[in-house]
Amino acid sequence: MHISRSPVLLLLAGAMLLAACSSSETTTSGHSPASVGGAPPLPADISSGRRAVVTESYRWLGVPYRYGGNTKRGVDCSGLVNAVFGKYGVGLPRRARDLYRKGRKRSREDLAPADLVFFANTAGRGITHVGIYLGRDRFIHASSSAGVVISSLEDSYYRRHYAGARMIIK
Repeated sequence: MHISRSPVLLLLAGAMLLAACSSSETTTSGHSPASVGGAPPLPADISSGRRAVVTESYRWLGVPYRYGGNTKRGVDCSGLVNAVFGKYGVGLPRRARDLYRKGRKRSREDLAPADLVFFANTAGRGITHVGIYLGRDRFIHASSSAGVVISSLEDSYYRRHYAGARMIIK
């Protein structure tokens, strides 16, 4: 019996796509992302656009994870970013690795609420996960195991996979 390469390649491609935007949620400290802590207060000096993005992102807390999703019925990491920024007319690419090429590069020290934070090699190679920075080392993202949660950049898992940040809005 001869197996065509096309179905095998399609299965492989599908598996790779499913892995994109995934992240391991078991931390070395044994805490789940939901137990890391809540949303930090917003600084008074951030723009109204940044404030709106962060406020909207909080409305997504608890939404279940769904690969390829971008609604409150289910969302993945880049779907969350697209839905939140899209509400305010900001069009962005759909994949984390493409989002990583947008906006202006930000250093970890200069992060501000509503910047995008990126992680590499969480499931596959390259940029595979994205979240929205909230302040005080916290970010909101769609976890493949827990849905939309707030996590800490200081968690050993996220420190190890942190790849950089981008400023999308001023």
